[in-house]
Amino acid sequence: MAAPLVPIDVDPETGIWRSDDLPMLFVPRHFLINNHRAMEQALGRGAYGRYLHDAGHKSAYHWCEEAAATHSMAGLDVFHHYLTRLSQRGWGQFCALDVDPNAGTGRVRLDNSVFVLEYGPDAEHPVCYMFEGWFAGALAWVAHDRGTGAKVTAGEASCAAAGDDHCEFEISPL
Repeated sequence: MAAPLVPIDVDPETGIWRSDDLPMLFVPRHFLINNHRAMEQALGRGAYGRYLHDAGHKSAYHWCEEAAATHSMAGLDVFHHYLTRLSQRGWGQFCALDVDPNAGTGRVRLDNSVFVLEYGPDAEHPVCYMFEGWFAGALAWVAHDRGTGAKVTAGEASCAAAGDDHCEFEISPL
């Protein structure tokens, strides 16, 4: 049997899963998506999206900080490592395009998004907006690491669930 793409350590005493020295959860995809849909319905997509952006930004920034220390990495290498780990953990396949941390800009392409796979290709609206804050937080960390401190945001520019060929996100200065 081949080694896992992402190392997973399970503490035999507590049952806590760790990957890259961070505590992790392992849940079925439908569990996450059902919770996502329930929050979307309760709060509305706009309000829920704003909460997700802020929480995702904070979490991605923290992840990049931890990954940089754990793997002795810096700058854009951490951003690319972040996208690699997301890809290896079942969220979809992520690819950075035209990322410029000095300008606070970039694009991220996403194929096989977990949200598109669950919502289907006929959702008629973008469904992958949970990732927006993740990309903004990761690039904000890079900017901080490089000493520029650029504040950025991200938005879903296209989504395969809304009929596009793939999902794409645009990162821009705040």
